[in-house]
Amino acid sequence: MQEEKNKIYISTIVIFWIIFAAFIPTIILLSIQSPQGQSTSNLFNSFWGFVGLPLFFLSFILGIILIILAAKAHFTKISKALFILVGSSAVGIAISAIQPAPGQGYYPGRIGAIAEWVFFILAQYVCPIALLVGAIGIIVLIARKNVIA
Repeated sequence: MQEEKNKIYISTIVIFWIIFAAFIPTIILLSIQSPQGQSTSNLFNSFWGFVGLPLFFLSFILGIILIILAAKAHFTKISKALFILVGSSAVGIAISAIQPAPGQGYYPGRIGAIAEWVFFILAQYVCPIALLVGAIGIIVLIARKNVIA
């Protein structure tokens, strides 16, 4: 039983650090992307296709795995909540980043325009801040050795 707890703890921590490491290039990619859509530069489009999309896919998959592992693990309530916050933020960044930019008219009507702006605000501001808050909290709990219940 203790060995299974250690495996879940170690795998959760490893996935957390991978998501945290992928967070920096993700934020850089989201910052270069303008609110009017992706740049028309060929260099940016190839960078987006070869680095950005796989990075967002990795964040999405690892975020889901982190949520599942954190829900199964015997962590303290605060550490479990922070791991789930980081996982859901990574999933939110990945989903919101592949949405079309606001003003593109991809979704018809007024509701569609609002949806485009909601996804933009989620991808640019809410999810990265939530991921950063969760990551800092988890790092503090790891340093204090207060993760496992």
